[in-house]
Amino acid sequence: MYIEAFQIIGLILFSSVKFFFAPSTIYLAGYSYLETIAITIAGGALGVFVFFYTESAIFRFIGDRFYSSKPRKSFNRKNRLIIKVKSSWGLVGLALISPTLISIPLGCLLASRYFRNDRRTIPFLIGSVVFWSFVLTSLTALVGPLFD
Repeated sequence: MYIEAFQIIGLILFSSVKFFFAPSTIYLAGYSYLETIAITIAGGALGVFVFFYTESAIFRFIGDRFYSSKPRKSFNRKNRLIIKVKSSWGLVGLALISPTLISIPLGCLLASRYFRNDRRTIPFLIGSVVFWSFVLTSLTALVGPLFD
């Protein structure tokens, strides 16, 4: 009983950091389709909350302590690149690639840096976790039996 509870907690923590590999790991460990989806959604949502709010607090702390009030250059090469990426991908694009192509911690870092004040950020990131959980678990359920 305790061993299985600790195993599920470990899988939730694993899916909060390495979400792309979590559905196949959990499903091939013997959990059912719905259990796999539930564990990956719980872990991904936990990761989004923890990393987004932790990194937002870090950015707020750094901004309050280390940036002076003197005006900065408004446009340089880095700022132009950031504006170009933000305008072309936006929050939706970042949310879609966050759990799979980049990890949840890195996606939340970028989201907390550039979309911290947008109230759609957390729902989009969690919606992306739910979407990718179904997609990756379904792919594993289709392809997984070939490796048995």
